[in-house]
Order: sequence, then C-alpha cells, then structure tokens
Amino acid sequence: MKRLLIGFICIFTMFSISGCAKTTTKSNVTHITRNTVEILESDLENQMCNIAEFLNNATFAVLNYDDETDDDATSLGSGVIYKRVINSNNSYTYYLVTNRHVVNGGEKFKVLSSNNATTSATLLGVSENHDIAVLTFTSYEIHNVVSFAYIDDVKQGQYCFAMGTPLYLQYINTFSKGNISAIRSEYIQHTSDINAGNSGGPLVNLSGQLIGINVSKLSNHSMSDPDIDGMCFAIRCDLVEESIDEIEEKENAVINPILGMSVLNVSNIIIYNDPTFDDFWNKLKNDFITSLVNAGYSEAYANLKFNDIYEPQKDTYKDRYLEYHAYNVYIASGIDKGMFVKEVVENSPSYNAGVKIGDVITKINDIEIKSQTDFSIEFYKHKIGDSFTITVNRSGEIKTLTITL
Repeated sequence: MKRLLIGFICIFTMFSISGCAKTTTKSNVTHITRNTVEILESDLENQMCNIAEFLNNATFAVLNYDDETDDDATSLGSGVIYKRVINSNNSYTYYLVTNRHVVNGGEKFKVLSSNNATTSATLLGVSENHDIAVLTFTSYEIHNVVSFAYIDDVKQGQYCFAMGTPLYLQYINTFSKGNISAIRSEYIQHTSDINAGNSGGPLVNLSGQLIGINVSKLSNHSMSDPDIDGMCFAIRCDLVEESIDEIEEKENAVINPILGMSVLNVSNIIIYNDPTFDDFWNKLKNDFITSLVNAGYSEAYANLKFNDIYEPQKDTYKDRYLEYHAYNVYIASGIDKGMFVKEVVENSPSYNAGVKIGDVITKINDIEIKSQTDFSIEFYKHKIGDSFTITVNRSGEIKTLTITL
C-alpha cells in the first residue's frame, strides 16, 4: 500500500493598492491586467474573503504518481493557474505553475480542484534555474487566472496570503494570512502559515496578485531544537515569470534526464526508529501534548486535539512506520540529513555509477544535500550527457561516485 507523502502593511483610513478586477483577452489567451483600486480599512476583511474566494477557484492540489499504472499518488503538492487558452471545441487549456520538486520523479499527474473534480495533467516542463514547473490540463469548467505583481511593488510589511493543500487532501485549498518579512535575492520570506503539501501554491498580495510560489519553511525537527515560527519562503514573482517564459519557450521540447533511483529524505526515516510502532505512537503523542502544554494549553485540550488530528491517520502512520523503520538499519549512526536510496533501476545512470540501495546521498558535487528540494535543485542543473559526482554514506563508509546522464 502506498502512502501519500507530503516532494503586512500599515492600514490607514484609506489607501491605494494594485488590483486585478479587470480582465482582457488577447487572441484566445486570457490574462488578468493590473489596475488600481481603493479599499477602505473597514473593507479589509471583505477583501480578504474575496481573495480567498478567487484563489479557491484558481488553486489546485497536484498529485504525483511514480507509476503510470498505479492509482495511489506518491506525493502531494499545490499549484495555481496563470493562463487560460480557449480551444476550438470551447474547452479550455489551463497552465498551472507549481514547484519542480512537486513533479520530480512523476510518471503521471493529476490535479484536484476544491470541488473534488480530478483531471489528468501533462508536464509541460521544468525550469533549469529555479524550483518551478508547469503543468497543463484541459477542462470545460471556467477557472480563475492569477495575475503577477510587479516585484518592485512588493514591500516588506505588506499583507500576504497563501493557499494550498497542507498535509492531506482533506485540507485542500487552506487559506492563511501573514506579512512579508523580507525580500531576498531569490525568495520572499513571509509569515503566512504553510506546511508540507503547500509547495507550489500561490502567495498573493492584498489585490490577489501573485507575488510568489511557496516552496519551503524552516521548522524544528525535535522538541530539543529551538522554536522556529513564521519563517516561510516563496520564490519571487519575477523569477517565477522568468521560469515560466523559459519553460514555454521550449514548448514541450524539454527532455528531462533520467537518474534511475528513488530517494527519501533521511530526516523522514529516522523519526521511525523506535523499537515498535507503539513506542513511536506514544512518543508522537507525548511530544505533541508537551508542545501544546508548553504553549499554554491544558493537557485535556492537547489530548483532544491529538485525537482529532492524528487518530484518524493512525493506520497511515503504521504503514509508513513498517516501511521506514526497516530502512533505519542502513543509516549509519550520526547521519540525520541526506537522501536515502530506496530503489535503483537496472542499467540506469545511477546503477552504472555504482549506487546501491541503502546509500545515503550527502552531497551532489560539493553542495550539501539536506532535503528533497536541495536534491532536486542540484540534479536539475544537469542535462543529458552531463557528469557530476555524488557523495554517499554506505553503512558508515564514505564513497564518491560519478554519474553520467
């Protein structure tokens, strides 16, 4: 059985912002133009509701399947529509932007709307420079199309809003509010709540314009780590547009190199190293309750929340424990980061380079690999015919292998 892996502004009495109320059509392609509207402070809540409603019809869950014949998705992410094309039969072709790591390793893809309509999607391509990918799908339904903000109009302190599918499909198109904390060279740092599964989902401004594509967050991995709150990151809108242009220019001509291995994040494996599932479950429960009690909640409330959130997923956790616990025997003591190789395809570039099941990849060339995102970004820098080195920990022994794509 497969598991679905989960890969602010000062308010015055009246102020002006860029809006997205007007749509224009050029040829048969629909975009939303940028214009200016005024919003009263008293209308702020209504505007946020309007943004949530608009995004709910433009944002999709993205399902990644590593086997074309399988009906169980391997991983889950999010995506948002940025372009709509009218076809001769009056259907629409939609272009949806997401993260490259959301589609990594996929053999087929589906997108799921907020009304639970599932549609097959095609990978148009991935960016070589940023964690961005584009999917297309066809539908007779009319969906909203987001417009892009100008990066120069994005300011520290502005409100921002995120939508996506965190953790499980039951939470599809969850909406959250925050502020822009900082504008980095490649990312917008913000405080809108996101979690695993939000990857590829939109981050928008108070006009509903796209200011970024959510990609990651910082979080602590154990109760002993310092608390980390509100450190979320989205790829800047100008870089998203640049990546989309790059992908569309290739017009489906992108031929992705094949690596020939399946990997898992080591940090997602070692949390299942307890001797038995009951030990793991009790530890999970104790850590959860302790975290809420330390935050000021009662123990009774913490127990109720655990039962509400985790108990319905207990069978899923048990299946994952049974698989992941067995992998721990391969991971040398002291290794807590890297990518665990769970499968190697015969006669593939990885196989020919000598990669073995149980290897933990710690570096690609000289870049340290700490997460799936790191792995995807470094791998997709290379094209067919390129060679690069990987550093692996094989039961405590460090090896350097050369892979030729």
